[in-house]
Amino acid sequence: MIQEHLPLITGKGSYIDDISPKNVVYLSVVRSPIARGIIKRVSKPENALISLTWEDVKIYMPARLFPDLARNAQVAKMPVLADDRVNFVGQPILAFAVDDRYKIEDVAEEVSIDYEELKPVVDPEESLNAEPIHPSLKTNISIDQFLEGGNLSLRSKADVVVSRKIKQHRIVSNPMETKGFICWWENDVLNVYVSTQAPFGVKNDLREVLGISPEKIRVYSAPNVGGGFGNKSGGYPEYVLAAIASLKLGKPVKWIETRSEMLVNTQSLGRGEVSDMKLYATRDGEILGIEGTIIANIGAFDYGIGFIAPLFIARLSNGPYKMKFASIRALGVFTNTPPMGFYRGAGRPEAALIHETLVEDLAEELGMDSVEIRRKNLIGDNGYITPLGVRIDPAGYNEVLDTAEKYYRKAKEVYNDKGVSIITFAEIVRTSPGEGARVKIENGKVNFYLGLGPHGQAYASTFRRLASEVLGISQDKIEIMTGSSEIVKEGIGSFGSRAGTIGGSAVIAAATELLKKINVNSLSEGDLTKYEGIEAEVFYKADDIFAPGAHVAVVDVDEETGFIKVLEYYAVDDVGRVMNKEEIEGQIIGGVLQGMSQVIIEAMRYDERGIPLCSSIADCGVPTALEAPLKVNTDYVEYPSQLLSKSRGVGEAGTTGALPAVFIAVEKATKRKFDRTPIDPWLITS
Repeated sequence: MIQEHLPLITGKGSYIDDISPKNVVYLSVVRSPIARGIIKRVSKPENALISLTWEDVKIYMPARLFPDLARNAQVAKMPVLADDRVNFVGQPILAFAVDDRYKIEDVAEEVSIDYEELKPVVDPEESLNAEPIHPSLKTNISIDQFLEGGNLSLRSKADVVVSRKIKQHRIVSNPMETKGFICWWENDVLNVYVSTQAPFGVKNDLREVLGISPEKIRVYSAPNVGGGFGNKSGGYPEYVLAAIASLKLGKPVKWIETRSEMLVNTQSLGRGEVSDMKLYATRDGEILGIEGTIIANIGAFDYGIGFIAPLFIARLSNGPYKMKFASIRALGVFTNTPPMGFYRGAGRPEAALIHETLVEDLAEELGMDSVEIRRKNLIGDNGYITPLGVRIDPAGYNEVLDTAEKYYRKAKEVYNDKGVSIITFAEIVRTSPGEGARVKIENGKVNFYLGLGPHGQAYASTFRRLASEVLGISQDKIEIMTGSSEIVKEGIGSFGSRAGTIGGSAVIAAATELLKKINVNSLSEGDLTKYEGIEAEVFYKADDIFAPGAHVAVVDVDEETGFIKVLEYYAVDDVGRVMNKEEIEGQIIGGVLQGMSQVIIEAMRYDERGIPLCSSIADCGVPTALEAPLKVNTDYVEYPSQLLSKSRGVGEAGTTGALPAVFIAVEKATKRKFDRTPIDPWLITS
């Protein structure tokens, strides 16, 4: 067992709701029960310490706009509290604070809001031609960009063209711990404790929205963070409201999200794309290029990942293949659903589903073996630049496929009456722009400080090992401190499969800089007193890298009930370097479970009024042990990355591989093609 996990599994962890400052008051948010409408009247509660509406705040959440896109985009920023309109169920309208959290429901009942309900737009395809949900805009299209590159004339040279249209329902991130935020002001400085993956992300959002200087905000992650899956990467309206309430009341303010709030909240939901794509190839199986349209349901506002989602998926739809051209229209459309959030993979699984279903269809069209069609078109281990300019770095692309093929061939023999698939992918690891780390010799130990923080990963164990290798001292003389904006000058965060890889590289760089500063090649434990107080700080810069994988899924389908069961799963991933085998295994198995569940059970659905049909975590389709794969086997390839840690992130590898692997395996088992996720039982039995 990893040492730092022991207090968590024995119930001794400390989470955001375990922190209760003296005189703390509790924030609650009244949310819209309708998907679209005009607010006619708001009546504030009488028994609240403070109540806030749009008239009290009049501020918006940030919209992360790339300059080259912002010129042509239609932008709708999200108000922290609804102005005269609401645009999704769950949109914050009024916030209030009370001195006892058990008063929240009683005070909420005092709030009265009158609406004029309007017809909502829920489906992203219908949104294209529907009445704009924002009256100030001409259409519901926020982003519309053609991405083209390579030799487009090769379209006319293709002997075979296969096409696929797939609609992915949105799914809820649902970490075990919901979001939470505590803040108080002291000498004009905002102090924050928050359940987060990225303290600097929270700090930057608060700074921008509140209009205060960075040195006036201190952000500390809770001692333990109960999962995130991307959901805890930045700021939220509730964080802003808590800061305003704290300033006005002169007291600490605490907000803990309920599970029902998470189901309808901003950035809680990911996926939601519709792809309509074609793959062009020659008769002998050489892939020429890809073409089509990707529509992303970015929700009601340009907030969260929505602005980049369709472009990101389009750029990754090349997969690990030597394509010679690409022509993709990427659209981001407004709907009366919550703004899209980062959900584990955040574009990587969606892209993998696109390219792997097309490649599998091509193999069937040509009568080629599933492995051989992939091997024929796989990029070399020396890397590749795609037609859209994505630079894929050298890695073990061929070795992961060769290793996975052995499992695939064996599974085909053992499970000759089941659905067996093999897929390949190249997971982008978001190591850019880098990560910061500081090291200081103090009190007989070497202490490392990083702004990123774990939310289910054993970073301290990994970083301690790397530091020990560089410094030449035992791991018990090394301490790792993470999760604060106050312990380093600059940090990015833990998301995009990055933290172990880039954080580990920053630790190595800081340790190397420390040795350089004291002009030695290594330390002895006796040196720690001699060099007391010496420190070094770095920001290790890096470009993005890729982590290839090849996964195999074995699926059984009950034709009478439509129930899908993943019997066995094999994940072969290039991890660059195995830094912590137990943690890698946990990350991949957990990711596989989430990718699989999107295929067989998981979805956030809406009725014609835009009302969510999921009222609890169970309704969303979160898998239990009954739905989980019976066995997940993990295997690793070590093709060192160019970073100091030599590793490659795996946080999203399981999800990226499992979505296409299980989807295609279901098609193999049923001998049918499907056009959506999840593949509901009635789609199989109909």
